[in-house]
Amino acid sequence: MQKKWLIIALGLVALATLTGFLVYKAVASPSQKQEVAQEEKPQDQVVPLDEAVSVELTKSKLKDNTIVLSVNGLGSKYTSVAYELSYDSGGIVQGVTSKPLDVSGKDSFVRDDIYLGTCSRNVCRPHPGVKKISVVLEFTTVEGKKSQFTKDYDLSSYQDDRLH
Repeated sequence: MQKKWLIIALGLVALATLTGFLVYKAVASPSQKQEVAQEEKPQDQVVPLDEAVSVELTKSKLKDNTIVLSVNGLGSKYTSVAYELSYDSGGIVQGVTSKPLDVSGKDSFVRDDIYLGTCSRNVCRPHPGVKKISVVLEFTTVEGKKSQFTKDYDLSSYQDDRLH
């Protein structure tokens, strides 16, 4: 009789363990699947930037505290360009970013109105003492692959001192 109860008890323990495991899998599964899916999601493939692409950053000759970003040699190989500029002004790191800008079918791209300062309610205040600007450009190819360009520009070497 004791063997019969032992077998029943072991069967119930096994059944409870199996049920607990299945409930755990059902509850934990969605979040774990998301984590696994995120881990398995291929990262955007970064490919080298075409050597024909050239990037220039200059002070604007028309507007104070404004820079001009010029990109040439795109050869219609890229669909978008996004930029991020960072610089030091008075010991505080400041920056300017863009959303991806459409360059489909273009060989060049110029942004001539990048203001180094802040504007609020039509009142703009320049960031003083900008000497160096770090530029990061992200290009997206026609195939959807990403390329990146990074360079530090020294503005103190320019003769025109419009950038205060």
